Amino acid sequence: MVNPGTTDRERALAGVEEAFAGFATRSSLPRVRARVAAAAAAGVDPSAYPMLAWVEACGPARTTVLAEQVGLDVSTVSRKITDLEDAGFVARRADAEDRRAHLLEITPEGRRAIARIRGARRALLDQALASWSAAEIQALADTLARFTSALADVL
Repeated sequence: MVNPGTTDRERALAGVEEAFAGFATRSSLPRVRARVAAAAAAGVDPSAYPMLAWVEACGPARTTVLAEQVGLDVSTVSRKITDLEDAGFVARRADAEDRRAHLLEITPEGRRAIARIRGARRALLDQALASWSAAEIQALADTLARFTSALADVL
């Protein structure tokens, strides 16, 4: 609740904070993850998906770089990567610059899994935004991209 003496900016920020908290809570609910995972039938643990997506977008890379990028410790990332590797979604190959190290790269099966997950997420978004126009959806996408960039700049 915002006090009556607050400025327009303070009221607007309170509205953003409330909406953001609601989004964060609802978007991370286990039932949302389970629904997307079931619809995708991709076999990827929802907690490992960000790692798989990062390897697709930015790999090949070392596990240490991936851990830094996703904000988790190396041991946690290493366990998830082992699971992804066992499932055939990522592969390790020797780093040509340092034969002691390995680079992670996505496999064709990993690319197919990501495509299925993205398709399932888009279907869920399509359902949630069914009453929105294409222009409203694009405005949301543009605003979220701008917000994400601004948030990344301060974190």
